Amino acid sequence: MRMLFSALFILALGSEIYSQSGTVLIAHDNYLVGGSRDGKWLKEDEVSASFGKPSKFVVVDSFVTGKTSEVYGTLGELGCGANQYYFGNTAKIPDDVFDDGTLRPTLAIGADANWNPMPRSPKKLNPAAYRKIALDFLRSKGIRVKTVKIEKVVSIDLEGDGTQEIFIEATNYKDRNGEIQSLPRAGNYSFVLMRRTVGGKTKNYLIEGEFYPTKPVDPDYISEYDLSAIADLNGDGKMEVVLKGLFSYGGVSSDVYESAGSALNNVLSIECGD
Repeated sequence: MRMLFSALFILALGSEIYSQSGTVLIAHDNYLVGGSRDGKWLKEDEVSASFGKPSKFVVVDSFVTGKTSEVYGTLGELGCGANQYYFGNTAKIPDDVFDDGTLRPTLAIGADANWNPMPRSPKKLNPAAYRKIALDFLRSKGIRVKTVKIEKVVSIDLEGDGTQEIFIEATNYKDRNGEIQSLPRAGNYSFVLMRRTVGGKTKNYLIEGEFYPTKPVDPDYISEYDLSAIADLNGDGKMEVVLKGLFSYGGVSSDVYESAGSALNNVLSIECGD
């Protein structure tokens, strides 16, 4: 769909870039999730819509390379409780944005952030080593299966205290073509789990998930949850966890969680759908 560009978000990157009074924007999967200012969170509707020229963003690649790179981000559309962005390698806006195979960063923050968004790098772990843990967790939700479809297992020291947290992502909603199915079936599940050691004991903390021990009487749409990124999004040295939600009705969501005590707190959240 052709987007009309009536405005552009700008960040402080020199005389040609507009300043947002110290606000660092946070975009995920092409949507503005919110921002941070002086370490504090700003929801997407609290970010000042200062319009003018393209903004620069730092793209954060948490799980593939662990590196960052710069791109331009341009406000494309307001709606769905979020601002939709076009991202590209130049400030030039193409005629048909969102339809030209343009770069769509998983996670991007304003390039004027004065901190390293990746102070520590996640480490990929062998999913087979966490099979029993995932199966036991599913049994606690009433799902008894012999195998579990683990998509990702990573470890990361979120708070920089020398203790590694473990994250397990598992889902069995996808069909043979890798597409999310339309309705849930008995034994379906999708979850992202954190394992954290507190007081010498390792416990499971469910971040997001849904479980179907039996076929639902009134079938509803499916919610799939993916561990999308881990990065320091507000400059406090601690790393936040970003989840992506995929819904069978065509919707998507982005949620940012920060470490708080033994668990995680949701600090930024958007949902957008058809």
